Amino acid sequence: MKKTAILMLAAAASLGFVACDSKTGATADKSAKSGGDKEVLYTGVLPAADAQGILYTLKLDFDDDNNYTDGDFVLVENPLMYDSITPSGLKVVASSFIEGDFTKESKQVNGAAVDYLRLVPDVKESIGDSSSTPMYFLVNADESVTLVNDELQLPSFPDLYTLKVEK
Repeated sequence: MKKTAILMLAAAASLGFVACDSKTGATADKSAKSGGDKEVLYTGVLPAADAQGILYTLKLDFDDDNNYTDGDFVLVENPLMYDSITPSGLKVVASSFIEGDFTKESKQVNGAAVDYLRLVPDVKESIGDSSSTPMYFLVNADESVTLVNDELQLPSFPDLYTLKVEK
């Protein structure tokens, strides 16, 4: 019970930080006040085997040092379960809070150059079920990102694994 309470508190705090950034008018192209860093926020509900979905909130903090090709990330995963009591009909159970570093890279896949993000979690800074296994997201033309495997292969239904930019 204590672990669940701590995880929920961490998820709420991280969403609060993200919400604070949103209130100041942060958009996908706005530079942060400290230096020329750029922050981008992505959200979406991805499929899950043992829940109705997982609400992903991914915040990227690009560093201006390397031409905005790397930085830090925060990923909050909130599994959703059906609930007849809440107004939305869903409730959040056992959130995960993952922090780490990311790089934006390019690679040839099937003869075409694709841009992707490689997220490397810092297990010591994370709360919940996390590992040091990198995560990969393809960067789409509309600025959204799609979760892919380490070979950058799209899932069968890519729209179900896509996070949209919050503006």
